[in-house]
Amino acid sequence: MIRQCAWCLRLMNSVGERTSLLPVPKIYEATHGICQVCGMLWLEGVSEPEGRTLAVIQAEDGQHVQCKGEGHYPSL
Repeated sequence: MIRQCAWCLRLMNSVGERTSLLPVPKIYEATHGICQVCGMLWLEGVSEPEGRTLAVIQAEDGQHVQCKGEGHYPSL
């Protein structure tokens, strides 16, 4: 079975390690999840100090760019 990261579109193995150096076009028949690299970026984003927001976006070339901005999370 083919596994592909839904964030960076790189192929990955069953434990989330990237197996392709570059993103590939979305494979609709693949199982989609999150690779270890994208997972760590996501965890860093949600663990930012309160009062700061973090957006993690994917550039056209598949590289991740982190953009930090000021702001507050809504009260829950």
